Amino acid sequence: MNFKMVLSYDGTDFYGWQYQPDRRTVSGELIRVLNRLIDGSYRLVGVGRTDAGVHALNYVANVRVEGRLRVSEDDLAYKLNRMLPSDIYVKSIEKVSEDFHARYSAISKTYRYLFGRGYDPLNRHRVWYVPVQLHPPNLNRVFKVLVGKHDFARFSADERDNTVCEVMDITFGYTGKFTFMDVRADRFLRKMVRFFAGLAVSVAGGLASENDILSALKGGRRIKNLTPAPPWGLYLFKVDYPRR
Repeated sequence: MNFKMVLSYDGTDFYGWQYQPDRRTVSGELIRVLNRLIDGSYRLVGVGRTDAGVHALNYVANVRVEGRLRVSEDDLAYKLNRMLPSDIYVKSIEKVSEDFHARYSAISKTYRYLFGRGYDPLNRHRVWYVPVQLHPPNLNRVFKVLVGKHDFARFSADERDNTVCEVMDITFGYTGKFTFMDVRADRFLRKMVRFFAGLAVSVAGGLASENDILSALKGGRRIKNLTPAPPWGLYLFKVDYPRR
């Protein structure tokens, strides 16, 4: 049996998704509960890692069960939510084909970053409060140069050999009183979206230009003083799969 699971979580008190035996992680909490609901072996697979402090609105995982469920398939989501901590919520579970893989079957992921002005302590773990005014029309124009297939090594903290990704879309806009940046790509490098968020603030503050971005994309130096934005403004927003 193979189950596709869509969940949301508040990443504030987690060291990310990936299981770590000595730290609290999202997959670690799921494994703790699944061990009580499954007799025999199973494998939990996530769509990707999220850093410590990063949130998810629609994270996708799949559970391949070789053993036996101790509850009915219809009750699985209900039981998980009763037993999981309150900062994780299973939104849906469905039985899928055996070849479905949360990570390798995905064709794209979308991350959202939230920026704010005028500090509000109630949102200190949800939004990055920045000292400059972001103008979405201007940022949409400048960030168009990042769309396409490029080597994003200078916009990440990744040490892998392959640092080429295809960015399908970058959009800035408003949601309520916050400014958002949505980035959709076929894959993401470590801290890549957070570097994009830091870049947006640098561009808005006049510390980086479109020419600086083009130079970095072509293999020039990393943009001066460019650092990744903090994790708490970042959300895994959506995962796309081929239509069945």
